[in-house]
Amino acid sequence: MKSDLLESLNPEQARAVRHTDGPLLIFAGAGSGKTRVIVHRVAHLISQGVDANRILCLTFTNKAAGEMKERLKNLMKAYDLPVWAGTFHSFGAWLLRREARRIGYPAGFAIYDEADQRSLIGRCLKELNIERERGRDGRIAWLINISKDTLRSIDEIPFDLHLDPAPVIALYEQKKRASGAFDFADLICAPGQMLESMPDMREAYHSRFTHILVDEYQDTNMAQYRLLMQLVGPSRNICVVGDDDQSIYGWRGADVGNILRFRDDFPEAEVVVLEQNYRSTEDILKAASSLIANNRYRAPKTLRSACGPGSDVAVVEMRDDGEEARQIAYSVSRLIEAEVSPAEIAVFYRVNALSRVLEEAFVRLSIPYAVYGGIRFYERREVKDLLAYLRIIANPSDEEALARIINLPPRGIGERSLDALHAFALKQGVPTLAALEQALMHKVVKGAAAKGLASFLTLMEGLMKTAGRADVSEVLSALVERSGYRDYLLQDVDGEDRLLNVRELIASAEGITDLPGYLQEKALLTTMDVAGGETVSVMTLHMSKGLEFDHVFIAGCEEGLLPHSRSFDEVMNIEEERRLMYVGITRARRQVVLSWSRVRALYGRETYQMPSGFLREIDGT
Repeated sequence: MKSDLLESLNPEQARAVRHTDGPLLIFAGAGSGKTRVIVHRVAHLISQGVDANRILCLTFTNKAAGEMKERLKNLMKAYDLPVWAGTFHSFGAWLLRREARRIGYPAGFAIYDEADQRSLIGRCLKELNIERERGRDGRIAWLINISKDTLRSIDEIPFDLHLDPAPVIALYEQKKRASGAFDFADLICAPGQMLESMPDMREAYHSRFTHILVDEYQDTNMAQYRLLMQLVGPSRNICVVGDDDQSIYGWRGADVGNILRFRDDFPEAEVVVLEQNYRSTEDILKAASSLIANNRYRAPKTLRSACGPGSDVAVVEMRDDGEEARQIAYSVSRLIEAEVSPAEIAVFYRVNALSRVLEEAFVRLSIPYAVYGGIRFYERREVKDLLAYLRIIANPSDEEALARIINLPPRGIGERSLDALHAFALKQGVPTLAALEQALMHKVVKGAAAKGLASFLTLMEGLMKTAGRADVSEVLSALVERSGYRDYLLQDVDGEDRLLNVRELIASAEGITDLPGYLQEKALLTTMDVAGGETVSVMTLHMSKGLEFDHVFIAGCEEGLLPHSRSFDEVMNIEEERRLMYVGITRARRQVVLSWSRVRALYGRETYQMPSGFLREIDGT
């Protein structure tokens, strides 16, 4: 590598790049240029005579791997380099293509995605004569995956399935193998297991890859850890890059202990701490550093800004969540009026249910926005389902709404029965719902479908009576309970989260008696015309990782939300919540506003809130 390329690095970065022999741990603080260091390090290894074909770079996303390869080509001024760079899963699939015959699989094995996995589990449930409750296949899939990711037996994982999952999982594995297929978790687990148990194979890959680099090491799970430990050869040339302060995926199996234990695994490891931050102002870093310093289980590091002082992180107390949303929307609109690009503004929150009131405030001020990595509140499946019920109550002739929910929750009404019902209604010259009672009398539909349609008709008649004397909120509450929709949601693996959105919808309708007006307002919200191009990013704190913006607003900084109430039972969970807030703050280049509300209407009830304890830990607020 040319000396001028090394000179473009700061001293810590250059030290990390120059280290070529033995294990290396790079603690890369937020905004410290870790991708640049990884790319320069690979280029330096090649310039020092390391065969590019023997370098393995592992990442967590295809985007990160693609960016790494593109930067390397530009840096080396080479059209292509045979460095193996990709995700853990793509590497596992590549290795299995070469070695699967060793364990009785064809080289052309299939890879089962989530849908394939759930479908196979469903067939296993049927074969074992176990009732296939809605969502049960998803919950068993989760159990299989978390077991493989964490290298724990299913008995060690607390999860109530209301059945013994062992026979189902055994049959699943048997059928999957008979089909010559691996699931996604196998792509990590199987290669690690093979390398661990087959010394000749392990030695072959020690020769194949003499230098290993791992990005985002704090996000590795135990299966990935085992795979890496088996790949590291006698030269112990492994470089891991990560930031324990940004480990926020413990809930899906990531183990921050992997990066904190690296020096136990490799006592001779060189340790480089990248503390020069090229993203945020001094005041933002001061706030973030004072917050994260309260975590006990971390490696000490102090970020330094290359961007100058800036302005203090603001903490704003609001009367209620409505005022909070309006104030954030107003502040965003002022920034846009001042010619700040909407793409440089982001609003974060801990739980998805907070997006509803924010979205409504944005719509009222015609602020273009996009829910990043998610779905707008009024476009979420469970919200649209309930609004479809309300549409029929307001307008019984609404055929599209009826088609959506006539068999939701499932009532045993099949396509043939619906076709017969529609044909009867067409012959009578009336809407389908109006024809339903006569169709049942004339036995147009029979058996289970007739019973299901009769219960649907009774439900709708009762809800229409309720709508005549109650507000929209009460109608929704009655609908959720009488229809069985609540239980229907809870059968799914993400049912609790969807139920929270339902409660939020109910709360939004409290005191509203004009049902057609309410539906019109919601229809306009869901069809808001967002001009192509730049939009304000609205997302959860988890989704914000790896991104950066000039201006960041974090809403709902309250006890029970951030930190989440589910984290109160363990110190490690609270520490992950603190890391989550740290990640949110360090996304900002110029401005951070943290807000909390004294009163919040959430999940169907209005509660008095306390400011997040994290706010007291932040200096300068």
